[in-house]
Amino acid sequence: MAYNIRPLSFGEILDSGFRVFRDNFVLLAGISAIAGFPVSLMMAANPRVHTGVFIIATLIALILTPIMSVAFATAVASVYLDRPVTIGDAYRSVRSVFTPVMGTCLLSYILLMLGFIALLVPGVYFAICWSLVFPVMIVEHRFGIAALRRSRQLVSGVWWKTFGIFLVAALIVRVPAAVLGMFWSFIPVVGSILTATTSSIAAAYSLVVLVIYYFDRRCRIEDFDLRLLAEQIRAEGAVGAPGAQASSAN
Repeated sequence: MAYNIRPLSFGEILDSGFRVFRDNFVLLAGISAIAGFPVSLMMAANPRVHTGVFIIATLIALILTPIMSVAFATAVASVYLDRPVTIGDAYRSVRSVFTPVMGTCLLSYILLMLGFIALLVPGVYFAICWSLVFPVMIVEHRFGIAALRRSRQLVSGVWWKTFGIFLVAALIVRVPAAVLGMFWSFIPVVGSILTATTSSIAAAYSLVVLVIYYFDRRCRIEDFDLRLLAEQIRAEGAVGAPGAQASSAN
């Protein structure tokens, strides 16, 4: 199913996220579950008691979350641009960019940690500025400082709108997931599995919104006819196409 690449309103971005997720539920839920479910399951195993499990889950999450996010961004960008893609295709796309993606994530983790240590406000500010870094890496093949700079450029002038979109998207799915998690917690063993499942689905919707918002920002700030912009995005080779050339870093 093809989706129109065009500027969207606040509500349309959230609604498009639901439509893309609903239309491609098996694909997107599968990608999220492969990497996100094991981590969510360990996190759901009462970390206050099982401190060792919580620490291990956190370390694994630092590796699996970027991998899943890359595969997810690849899949959403593909379906949004009307390209066929499978769960295997999405995860195979990670291989060619694994090292620069992990390097970019490590760089952003360090800078954000320093920002939060220095003061909470800079940490939150840059977290939103760099929120589009995954679609930037996948669609434009920019990494490291170039990817962070590009994400900040896309968010420039609309920081509060960006913050609001991601906050509302998170609340829409995470509040119900948290409520369900409270009920699941009373069910031995199966409860942790159900909690992990709902957490994975909630995270998946937020990632869909992130990619759609990325395309929205490109439509708004780049001086191209929308049809030509769509063709340019398709021609950029992102989405893990073999032999795709890296875009020049600014």
